[in-house]
Amino acid sequence: MSAIIRTIARMYQNNVNGALRKHGLRYEDIIIAENADVQKAIQYLPSAEKVARQRRITRAIDLNFKHEELPKEIQAVQEPGKFYLAPLMEEFRKLRVERQLLK
Repeated sequence: MSAIIRTIARMYQNNVNGALRKHGLRYEDIIIAENADVQKAIQYLPSAEKVARQRRITRAIDLNFKHEELPKEIQAVQEPGKFYLAPLMEEFRKLRVERQLLK
């Protein structure tokens, strides 16, 4: 990958992370849950992570409705790049593909 593309990708990633941080979301909170693998992964999240995910989404909706952002000190501790759903989604994707091959 060329240096220009890496630089643009890094800038884009920082922009997305900044926008998510303003509302206290993580990247995987905004994944559309209509995908079967995503739905299955959400079902198998530990209950504490499910509750935290739902609270982040509810808070973001509330902030958006009020046209507000989180205070700067709270934004500073947000981790929009911390992934919690990807390992489960990948596991269920592999299982789905394996089942399809066995049919």
